[in-house]
Amino acid sequence: MNNMKLIIILSFLLVFSLAKAQEQIVPLSGNPTLINTKQVSQQSTKTHKKGTTPAIKLPFIDDFSKPGYFPYKNLWEDSYVFINKSYAINPPSIGVATFDGTDNNGRVYSNMSTYPTIADTLTSNDIRLDTLFITNTKMTPADSVYLSFYVQPQGFGDAPQEGDSITLEFYDQNKDKWIHAWGMEGMPLDTLKKYYGVDFLHVLIPIKDTIFFGPRFKFRFLNYASIPGSNIPSWRSGVYDHWNLDYIILDANRSYDDIYFNDVSISGKLTTLLNDYQSMPWNQFLANASSEMDHSKQIEFTRQDEILGPINVAQYFGIYPLDYTTIPFHPPSNPASINMTTPTLDFAPNYTTYTYNSTATTYADFKVEVQVLHNPDIIRSNDTLKFFQRFYNYYAYDDGVPEAGYGLSTANGQLAIKFKTNIADSIQSVQFYFNQTLAAANQQYFDIQIWNDNGGAPGTVIYTQSSVRPEFSDDLFKFHTYVLDNAVAVNGTFYVGWKQSTKDNLNLGWDYNNNNMDNVFYNVTGNWYNSSFEGTAMIRPILGSDDQAYVGIPSKTNDDISLVIAPNPIHSNYLQLSLSGNKNYNNEDYHIRIFNINGQLIIESNYQNKIDVSNLQSGIYLIQLFTTNGQTQISKKFIINK
Repeated sequence: MNNMKLIIILSFLLVFSLAKAQEQIVPLSGNPTLINTKQVSQQSTKTHKKGTTPAIKLPFIDDFSKPGYFPYKNLWEDSYVFINKSYAINPPSIGVATFDGTDNNGRVYSNMSTYPTIADTLTSNDIRLDTLFITNTKMTPADSVYLSFYVQPQGFGDAPQEGDSITLEFYDQNKDKWIHAWGMEGMPLDTLKKYYGVDFLHVLIPIKDTIFFGPRFKFRFLNYASIPGSNIPSWRSGVYDHWNLDYIILDANRSYDDIYFNDVSISGKLTTLLNDYQSMPWNQFLANASSEMDHSKQIEFTRQDEILGPINVAQYFGIYPLDYTTIPFHPPSNPASINMTTPTLDFAPNYTTYTYNSTATTYADFKVEVQVLHNPDIIRSNDTLKFFQRFYNYYAYDDGVPEAGYGLSTANGQLAIKFKTNIADSIQSVQFYFNQTLAAANQQYFDIQIWNDNGGAPGTVIYTQSSVRPEFSDDLFKFHTYVLDNAVAVNGTFYVGWKQSTKDNLNLGWDYNNNNMDNVFYNVTGNWYNSSFEGTAMIRPILGSDDQAYVGIPSKTNDDISLVIAPNPIHSNYLQLSLSGNKNYNNEDYHIRIFNINGQLIIESNYQNKIDVSNLQSGIYLIQLFTTNGQTQISKKFIINK
């Protein structure tokens, strides 16, 4: 009896391990953001000629939190690395510079091979290391100049292998050559955490040699990357050996243990206030709004300063319905007290009774904004996080950006993603995000399938559309839409996916940043299992009467208006405002609302260029600009410091 039990257990474990082995994640063959985006690099990838751009004065600071996919041109002279908020795990602030094996067009470098070779570079503009401008004296090694940065191998990308590396070089202005200053060998993130106990390693490099102290110093990072070989074309890919950099600071009067600087930054991610979905149909949400909301969402922020004792950080949270008629939601938020012993806290907004509210009837859009504010603060761009909550005509677990590819290596393998309606509806189409692969190796036929529910797993197939292949689009992150031959009625839990005909990798987009592995099922042995990988497969069913995904609410105004606050912070009794943009506007077309940091409305009036704020205490405030018909909405923060 005991032997029989052992045989049964071993048989089960063998079947499970074989099933697990058939489910695999592979790196991307290119960077889809850069391949598909219409954004153009802020400048040429060719470096500037020596002496053609004004040199930067210290301090040199960048944490890559500014918008855009390319390095900030006022600080960097090339644009090979990828600026993003997707590839890093637990970064010290939002936004990193990612090094890999692709160029600024998202394509694998033509010189990549199985041997490590230079791939991405990140080169600073010229920096003044000849004069200490605070005292207007000649700068020397005695001024204790250090370059510091945070570095992470792998992140949500591919782990750099032994032989791969990232290096730092300093520029010798006199001999016109680069000199090695620091380097790190390739390793998985788990290895870094094992040896250092951190997700990002903080590095400080002193600049001691007098050859660097001149009017045109600069530094650069380079990664050496390689491409592993593969005998199976459909499992080959190209984007390997990821490194993430954050918080690069070059300044004088530092020391070897100078790990602090005056900055409070958002370091966590928040992309939805729903329990499961990034997006869902508006009518499905309204049918059970309170159950769809997750009222426990929090956002992590971190203090980087060396101030002794606790500091108070103002917290702000707002939800803006983009129908331009519904009043925004601003719950009161008390300042957070954060100590050096626990420099990272979670901001828990007070929206426990809120559900998304809009006058929209078919589709709805909301902007959600989180801010953490403290003074002094060296980088303001990392104080604010924004995202848009979409209620269109499809379900989406993913954020639209793949970090890897997913596939099953078994002929007749099946993949199914679980969804649930709150009211009866019908599926008109299914969207898949397939990654483009080397040599189009994933161009294999599969069947689209829809299943009913069988106790929390896929049950009976209720729809099949045979012999389709992966299709791609040139638009940014656009899923390919497969229109069904006939609408499929669904009510409650259902599953959407495929049955493949070969063992080739179909290379479906895999979103690491949103973990819905409990809703991802695969079947390669006759039994259904949950995915063993954290993340979510990029499949979206389209419901309702339209067979194409709704892509956005058009703007209700043709005004191109900017609100300018100057000076800010305010040191007087008056708030000075000005409008710029469309020359056809009149001041009487606008009115304003001013809120304190607790979300209380304290001033409401017609627009004026000069507003009396003498009764307001020093602190942080929010001003909103509206048209008189409630359409245009601009929000900005300002500080009163009397």
